[in-house]
Amino acid sequence: MGNMISIIWLSGSVLVISYFLYQRYFAALARIPGPLTTSFGNFWKLRAAYGADMPMRNLDLHRRYGSIVRTGSRTVSISDPAALPIVYGFKTVYEKSAFYELAEGWYHGQPLSNMITTRSKGHHTHLRRNAMHAYTMATAMSLEDTLDPSIEQLLRSLREQCLEGKKAIDVASWLMYFAFDAIGRLNFSEDLGYLATGSDIEGRITGTAPVLTYLSVVEQAPWLHKFMFGSATLQRLLNLEQTNSIQNLAIDMVKKRIEKGEPNEPKDILDLMLINEGPEPSKLAIDEIIGLTTTNLIAAPGTVAITLRAVLYHLCRNSSAYRSLQQEIDCAFESGALSMPVKYETASKLKYLEAAITEALRMHPTTGLLLERNVPAGGAEICGHYLPEGTVVGINAWVMNRNEDVFGHDSDSFRPERWLQDSTRVNEMRRCLLSFGAGPRTCAGRNFAMMEMVKVVPALLRNFSFCLADPGKEWKVQGHWFTHQSEMDMFITSRNQL
Repeated sequence: MGNMISIIWLSGSVLVISYFLYQRYFAALARIPGPLTTSFGNFWKLRAAYGADMPMRNLDLHRRYGSIVRTGSRTVSISDPAALPIVYGFKTVYEKSAFYELAEGWYHGQPLSNMITTRSKGHHTHLRRNAMHAYTMATAMSLEDTLDPSIEQLLRSLREQCLEGKKAIDVASWLMYFAFDAIGRLNFSEDLGYLATGSDIEGRITGTAPVLTYLSVVEQAPWLHKFMFGSATLQRLLNLEQTNSIQNLAIDMVKKRIEKGEPNEPKDILDLMLINEGPEPSKLAIDEIIGLTTTNLIAAPGTVAITLRAVLYHLCRNSSAYRSLQQEIDCAFESGALSMPVKYETASKLKYLEAAITEALRMHPTTGLLLERNVPAGGAEICGHYLPEGTVVGINAWVMNRNEDVFGHDSDSFRPERWLQDSTRVNEMRRCLLSFGAGPRTCAGRNFAMMEMVKVVPALLRNFSFCLADPGKEWKVQGHWFTHQSEMDMFITSRNQL
């Protein structure tokens, strides 16, 4: 009996050792450099996601190992700009990985996909064909006046904070409140009340955080999801569909608009999507509109708040850039080119403003995870390495946006002037900027996000002076799906311009 146990133990040990040796030295991805643990599973990815420091850990890997790095037994991260059109271009044959499906909500017991989460190119094309007219710059411009009351409320709220005497103000939260109110006006023509109350209404912001943390971690090993919150049984037992406060807000708003029976004037994003609603397969179904609206309520505030925080934080840590932007804005107001409320058409012509916002987008992309794709049938060669069919490959925006070959040896520094070089150099950098994604999967709400930021930054800097409450302390960045920042309290003083 003892000999049998020894034989079983020895056989098992040989199998395990053989597996490890094969994965490390003979598997298809064995020649791709990376940490030892990446040969045997998704441990590196899980640890980086759980520790909320995926962006910088991913960047460190590339600086240590080069342009192609193994981050899991079947996952490869790339930093070579030449791979961008191959993996994400309009003619790409690389499809999204299972990573994205986990982020789908549930509606009437069925997954609720959207333009971000759907893996089907056909479904994505269908959604874009019917909804993209709601996201054009022309639409954004038509809704510009709708946005102005939220900007005015942000200024009032910050001014009230200033009147309470010198105290450190949680700027990060106030910018998120603005971003939620802004999407409420743009999407529904309604003020959601975050700025007016100065609070996280119904806990929608804080309630989303643990969900995104869960997704960021479990997406590194998607098969785990079906045994956890991806289980239909668990969904029913915990009634998770009813506890999704963001999705429930979207459902309520869509139903209310349908019951109203007539659009707002000007037509907001929801109105424009409902124009293409119908029972025909070529039209948008109600659940698709709910999915798109839910995405707007999650992605839009995150993108705008994160980038506005990055602008203010990096300006406060770079006095030269702060002075240059302040001078440009003040000159524009004093010459009459700008006035309150700030108009996008005129503010968008301020070169240093555009450079500062673009540099903030480069330094601090909204998403901190690998934008995963599956290598197609037949495999592919990237960066001199053959990747077999089914390999998960992708580029992290934090990695690409700090590529020294593209953005210079000071790519870790906030320097808006890099965007004021000759047009050939700037166009090369723009082609590699991954802050809004790339190709047909580029962020649909990009035009709205840019309009908001171009209007808000001059309004803030014209009316207030900002400085970090603790200049020696770095902010805290949550390196998950969204790279939200905290611990960036500031002293704000009124410039008495209104």
